[in-house]
Amino acid sequence: MTASTPPLPRFDQGLLALVLVTGFVFSTPLVIPLVAAVSVVSAVRPEISPVPRLITLLVEQRFDPATTRSMLSDGYTPPWRTAALLNAAILAVGTLVLAVGDRAPAWVFGLAAAALGALASVGGVCVGCQLHGRRRK
Repeated sequence: MTASTPPLPRFDQGLLALVLVTGFVFSTPLVIPLVAAVSVVSAVRPEISPVPRLITLLVEQRFDPATTRSMLSDGYTPPWRTAALLNAAILAVGTLVLAVGDRAPAWVFGLAAAALGALASVGGVCVGCQLHGRRRK
């Protein structure tokens, strides 16, 4: 990751990881479909995603509106949207497994998505972005 990496998708991935791990710790498997839905929205229509709305609410008071608009518009480039789509796909499988009634295998998919989110947010390694680059070649 370079210094020009937009902070919004990294925050989104980190929040995804935090929510999933918290759901695992407190044995709340319904966070898997909830985070899957948010990931789908982030991948398909990032401008209406709840995470940018949260950032706008928290940051807008501290920065001028032009800075906030540029942060939101520059945030979700196609590689980051591919990363959100990858997380959504993994969590969709976890949701299907959860619908069958198996909690433990559902958490395997939930924690895998959390690991990818944490890796992208903290470690700076975006697996979805790498897949996007390879798909473009």
